[in-house]
Amino acid sequence: MLSIARLTFMEVFRKRIFLVTLLLSVLFILLYGVALDFVSEELRTQSMRGSQLILQQIIGSQLLGAGLYFSSFLLALLAIMGSVGAIASELENGLLHAVVSKPIPRREIVLGKFLGYGSMLAVYALVLYTAVLGLNQYYSPAVLSLLTAGGLISGALVFILQPLVLLGVALVFSTLLRTLAAGIVSVILYGLGMIGGFLEQVGSAIANASLINIGIATSLVMPSDALFRKMLTFVTGNEANPLSSLSLGPFGVNVPPSNAMLVYTCLYIAACVCLAVYSFERKDL
Repeated sequence: MLSIARLTFMEVFRKRIFLVTLLLSVLFILLYGVALDFVSEELRTQSMRGSQLILQQIIGSQLLGAGLYFSSFLLALLAIMGSVGAIASELENGLLHAVVSKPIPRREIVLGKFLGYGSMLAVYALVLYTAVLGLNQYYSPAVLSLLTAGGLISGALVFILQPLVLLGVALVFSTLLRTLAAGIVSVILYGLGMIGGFLEQVGSAIANASLINIGIATSLVMPSDALFRKMLTFVTGNEANPLSSLSLGPFGVNVPPSNAMLVYTCLYIAACVCLAVYSFERKDL
């Protein structure tokens, strides 16, 4: 299993999707840094004119949320497109038949691929997380004034969970469907989670129970957006921030997900891996 994980980890770096995502990430970080530089300069000018600090807090929170949100999107792109063919494409081109013919349990193949892809995604997530927070700390340190060491570590762990959820889902459909179909279904589920997260936040803002329930239901189907909101809560100290209600916007958090969602997400990932193993073991090759 560890050998398969190591080979999978090394294989990812040779995939075109990894190179594309890497280039997009570098471009994003550069543009994000330039945007923060311009905004921070303008905010310093406004501060010299006596503008209120509340405006700076609102803008800073939105920029931080936007940076982490689009970083999550890049991770989702890599997690889905990089792993959706982990089983399906290798069955289609016959590579996996040679591995299955060896005395290797099929579950070790699935678990090895999950560990390999998961390790790569975890490292990549930490790099993006550190880059976004580092830029905000340099240009707008006030927005991270409530960030503690515990919040920093908790936020990083939750940030890593986001691509692992999508990895688990992609592996399940990779054992059930052909590569293209598995990718389409995985992307649709990810989009469903995004929409549901926005609906829940809007519902909480206007006290609409129907929208809130729809958002909760979609979070149970795909908890990726709920993880983003929870991570943002840790990073910004949302529950202890008296200005949090003024900086909601599309990348804010009105009602933070509970810790039970984190437990549910871990069980969700485990269930996906178990289902992928079960499906692959019963698959007629």
